[in-house]
Amino acid sequence: MSHALASPPGGSGGAHPIEFEGTVKKYGSRTVLNGLNFSVPAGSIVGLLGPNGAGKTTAMRILLGLQRPTAGTVRIMGHEPGTSAYGKELKKVGSILEAPPLYKNVSPRDNLAIRAAAIGQKIGRHEIDSLIAHVGLEGRGGDDVGKFSLGMRQRIGLALAMIGEPNIVILDEPTNGMDPAGAVDIRKLVTALPQRGATALVCTHRLAEVEHMCDYVVVLREGELVTQGSLEDILAAASSAFGHRVEVAPHEVELALRVLSPLALGEITVSGGVIETTQTLPDPSAISHLLADAGIYLRALESHRATLEDAFLELTQEAGR
Repeated sequence: MSHALASPPGGSGGAHPIEFEGTVKKYGSRTVLNGLNFSVPAGSIVGLLGPNGAGKTTAMRILLGLQRPTAGTVRIMGHEPGTSAYGKELKKVGSILEAPPLYKNVSPRDNLAIRAAAIGQKIGRHEIDSLIAHVGLEGRGGDDVGKFSLGMRQRIGLALAMIGEPNIVILDEPTNGMDPAGAVDIRKLVTALPQRGATALVCTHRLAEVEHMCDYVVVLREGELVTQGSLEDILAAASSAFGHRVEVAPHEVELALRVLSPLALGEITVSGGVIETTQTLPDPSAISHLLADAGIYLRALESHRATLEDAFLELTQEAGR
């Protein structure tokens, strides 16, 4: 699979919200990030993916100034750590890494007020209650967080990350502990972030969530960039990306192949009465219409589209080789 998607997006139209340039992080003889280079487009929801040990959490911690790189740099809105401009931009970043940092003996309302004070944000009771309602916990703002389920705490964590209308939101496993309905709610909240003017970076192992939530993907392996690009391009580049499975009576296969030959179906393989293609048509009904006109009636017609899991496994396995 080609890694041509790995070139950074955008051009000279201004700084990307998030940039890594030659970023290296070593712990003794162990290299966690090895010359990491990637940037993300503004207003996107970016899935940061990789196997365990790929360096995802380390990359996020360096971006947030919680760790220093051994070499290379990171940038937030074009500014590097150690500059006053970076410090100013960092205040406009909402983030939750690993478990949300909650005080369990106080209420969600108090947790948000404490967090706002810690990052120098002025926030009133009305804004706090609006955030609590926004993440689906209306009426629970005065309860002790210690009595909340893990999924409810994740909701409060998202509210913490959204204090002050941040320009960038960084979330680590935002649907952890969620039931399916809760995960859908969080997905809706995350996908609405660009409408609030934010770029989101989401780190998760749940590839199906990324496929529903993100429009841009960055894949790491062993501290290096494997590829980056729009979700659509990543899926299209997978070798298993597309195809039809056409089943007819075995004695009709030869005629069916002649009838379908004018169509752009890519490589074709045949097994018994099953014809498989490597390309799909915008309107698969063209296959059934052509065959029916030739007196051939389908036993089955299926269309395949690669999932993000297909593409992810292909990318990381190829990078390992």
